[in-house]
Amino acid sequence: MTPIDHGVRESWDRIDGRLSAHVRKAPVRPAVDATRLRAVEAELAVTLPTDVREWWTLGNVRADYWIPGPFAPVTLEEALETREIWLLVADQEESHFDRSGADEPRFLPEFMPIAMSPGGDGLIVDLRVGEHHGAVFLWDHERRGLGTPLWDSVGSMLQDIGVALGSRTPVLRRHTAPGGAEAACTGEGNGSGDQINDSADRPHTA
Repeated sequence: MTPIDHGVRESWDRIDGRLSAHVRKAPVRPAVDATRLRAVEAELAVTLPTDVREWWTLGNVRADYWIPGPFAPVTLEEALETREIWLLVADQEESHFDRSGADEPRFLPEFMPIAMSPGGDGLIVDLRVGEHHGAVFLWDHERRGLGTPLWDSVGSMLQDIGVALGSRTPVLRRHTAPGGAEAACTGEGNGSGDQINDSADRPHTA
């Protein structure tokens, strides 16, 4: 797919426009240049999906809690550092097996964090070849395992959030429809501006 197919820039501009109009200014995550991305791909021996590359090269991305969860975007360097820590933890863990005798899930080298919550959980992109290549998952650092994708891609994540903020409609509907465990959230307006709230009505956007 091309960048236009994913609509990463268009979706972020929509989100940023809503936040800029109603919510206080927030720190900005630095954009990454193409040379650095190529070096990361070579180092990790992966090819990043087009929308993931665009995600890292986007400028003016707010590094606060506008993603449902709550999750805040991290810098590429923070993502790589988190990845290394989680891989180290996975290597140090003893093997555990489920009832079928298979290894319990653990963090893999093909997982790339893109956002973190205050509690230490992350949103990760699955870079493994297969059905869910490029999909965005919740990584619970205690529960582990991927479950159902939150979004099929970073591009669909941004599009979903942008529509929710603009139309006050639920986000994560495609996740909950097939039985995903995370609750749908709703874009709404209140005294502090546009936000994406969960079923407990807790604001997730700074």
